[in-house]
Amino acid sequence: MKTKEADPRTGPFTVLDVGGTTLRVGSYTPATGRLSRVRRVPVEGKALHPDASVPELQERVVEQIVREVERHGAGAGGAPRAVGIAFAGPVTADGLVVAAPTVWGPRGAPLPLGARLGERLGVPVAVVNDLTAAAWRYAATEPEPFCLLTVSSGIGNKVFRGGDVLVDPAGHGGELGHWV
Repeated sequence: MKTKEADPRTGPFTVLDVGGTTLRVGSYTPATGRLSRVRRVPVEGKALHPDASVPELQERVVEQIVREVERHGAGAGGAPRAVGIAFAGPVTADGLVVAAPTVWGPRGAPLPLGARLGERLGVPVAVVNDLTAAAWRYAATEPEPFCLLTVSSGIGNKVFRGGDVLVDPAGHGGELGHWV
């Protein structure tokens, strides 16, 4: 008897929110819309390691994400079908973190986070700006257009209009703190 392969869109997926001070990891199941098994840890960025260089901080964050995804998968019975990451700072459509001043400082070099993690984890990895992820979450319940604003480790906003988050090809769209 031939078994039917599972639909990769059904999840569960491992999802992470990487901010300036905290990394959150959990499981998301699209069929139920539920987030479960959420864990919070300090992010291995400049707040914990103020004297580390940008390349050192970037490597620490990459290693921490890999560790958390693997730990989370082990607790859930295996590797995720895919990984989604909401990251603080401008992010291009292909997962390049353009800047992350709250994570590795204002002089940080771009990091191809999606590509690096995809290679390391062996599953599809999507990386978006943290407010872009939040705007998509609220798009299901809020009338358009709307603007989402946050004041946290950084300052940012996103505008959702015409069925999409307004972001230019370079990953910019409302990163107020990057212009101040």
